[in-house]
Parts: sequence; structure tokens; C-alpha cells
Amino acid sequence: MDILLVILGLGFLILGHEFGHFSVAKSMKMKVEEFGIGFPPRIFGRKKGDTVYSVNALPFGGFVKLYGEEDEKAGDSEAFLNKPFYQKSLVVLAGIFTNFVIGWILLTVVLVSGTPTHLMIASVEKGSPAETAGLKEGDIIKKVNIGETSMSDPINDTAFVNLVKNSSDASVSLLIMRGKKSMDINLEKRLNPPPGKGAIGISLVDIGAPPEPFFKSIADAFLETVNFSLLIFGGLWSLISGIFVNPSVIEGVAGPVGIVALAANATSIGIVYLLQLLALISVNLAVLNLLPFPALDGGRFLFFLIEKIRGRKISSKIQLAINGAGFFILIILMVFVTFNDVRNLVIH
Repeated sequence: MDILLVILGLGFLILGHEFGHFSVAKSMKMKVEEFGIGFPPRIFGRKKGDTVYSVNALPFGGFVKLYGEEDEKAGDSEAFLNKPFYQKSLVVLAGIFTNFVIGWILLTVVLVSGTPTHLMIASVEKGSPAETAGLKEGDIIKKVNIGETSMSDPINDTAFVNLVKNSSDASVSLLIMRGKKSMDINLEKRLNPPPGKGAIGISLVDIGAPPEPFFKSIADAFLETVNFSLLIFGGLWSLISGIFVNPSVIEGVAGPVGIVALAANATSIGIVYLLQLLALISVNLAVLNLLPFPALDGGRFLFFLIEKIRGRKISSKIQLAINGAGFFILIILMVFVTFNDVRNLVIH
């Protein structure tokens, strides 16, 4: 059920992106040949005006087919590629804007709702009692027993650390949540841990926040969306520049399989955490599509901008060839990242 929710959520983000293109094209009286929910083969479709509205067999997202999108059809003013620069640009950038707005709305919902408070393991020290006992990054600590003292969820990180540090008992009993599974973990803490290390060998983070007033949530969510965008831009720049220095950095990039697994884990600790993750993914889609790379919206906008500056069109054949090459590179990258995701899931 969690996986289904995640797939539907990701599909909604992609469909929202395509609806952005569609709605702006329609508002400018452009000819839209088809607006599809999912991807072909088509299950059924109904034509209204110039547009076929279809439902397709592959439910992941959707697509928009504009008349004259790949061939300027010389002399045909209805063709998309023959439209004025500002109209083409607004249509191409509309999907990016829509993903930004979706992220903003989802974060507003998250802030208004508040997020459940939990104590989560942020990292596990190699060779520590925690690693030996089987604790993992992302585990939620629901209960801790040391001697006669116990704490139950929600547990504050400072209270947990003080209990472990100050207790004279070496035995620590934990009840943790890993996804939807509850697990009992017993370990012996280090009485004399290495300098700078804890008795168990974990770092902790308090997750969750109380609900915010509605109008404050709108403003705070907008600022968070902007900050997310800037952080993603910075991360992409570091990744792209880092590939030339250390190609192995790409192994840390999550693809579709990794995202679904991460989102499924988020769902297991509360639906609001899934909404928060989907908001981040939506903003990520906006930033990624803004990159001036062939086959992405940013790449198409770059073509239109070059045409505007030089005062004449770039051949549709050249555009198709460059976009095709860009798409091929993206597919190869996606295959590699997906393989890496599957390998990581098997290992862990």
C-alpha cells in the first residue's frame, strides 16, 4: 500500500508538470493535439475541440502533445515552433513553475498539519556497539530501557543521551521502528568510549514540529521552497563539477527505485512525512528541468533564446538531433543510477 501511495504521488507530480504546459498553451489558444494521463498504449480517449483527452495504460504521470512541436511546418501559424518567443517560452517554463507551486502547496499543508515528533538515528558509527547490534540509519527509537528507567516515544535526544551517559547499567534495551517493522535491540554500551564518541555509537536527530497558523504556514512554506531550490541548485552544481574530479560521486545519486524506497520509508512514519518528501521532489523536478540541457525544458528554452538573439530559427532537424542525444544521455544515466539503487537495496 505504501508503494502504491508513493507511485501515485510521484505520478501526480509529473502530471502536474504536464498540466502546467497544457493550461498555459490552452490559455494562449494554441492547438493541443492530446493531453494524456499516463503513457501509451491508450486505454481510451475522447476528443473535445482540437484536443484528445486520453487515459493510458502506464499510470506514471502524463504528457502533452502540441501541434507543430517537433516540426515548424513552414508557413503554418498554428504550429507551436512558429509561435512568438514569449508564448513558446511561457509554455515551456510553465511546467517548472507548476512543480514549484506544488512543492509550495505541499509544504504549506505539512506546516499547517505539523509533523509527528520522533527520535531518529541519523548515523551509526562503524565498529560501535550500535552497529554490532544491528541499528541502522533511519531507525526510529520508540522506547529505551536502562536499568529501572525507561522512556517512550516521543523521546528527546538530550534526555536520551543523558540517560545513556549517566546510567551505571551497561545493558541498553531499545524498541525501534524500521519501516513498518518493530524490532527489539539489546546492546552493551561502552563504559569508556573513544574520545569524541558516544557510549553506543550513534548520532540522533529530533524530527517533527508542531502545527503552524495557516497564513504563517503559507509564508514559511514559500521561504522553505525557495531555500530548497537554492540548495538543490548548489547540490547539482557540486555534483556536475565533482564528476570531472571524482566520477564515483554519481554513486550517491538516487534514481526512481531509490526515491520510491525512500518515500515508502517516509510513509511508514507518517503520511505528512511523505507529503514533505513529495514537496522536495517536486521542487527538485522544477530545478532539474530548468537546467539548460537538451531534452529538458531548460534546454528547449535555451534554443528559443538563441533563436531570438540571432534573429532566425534553428532547424527543427538540428533541434531533434540535439534533443535526441540529450535524451539518450539521460536514459543511460537513469539506467546506471537505477542499477546503483537496486544494488544498494540488495546490500542493505
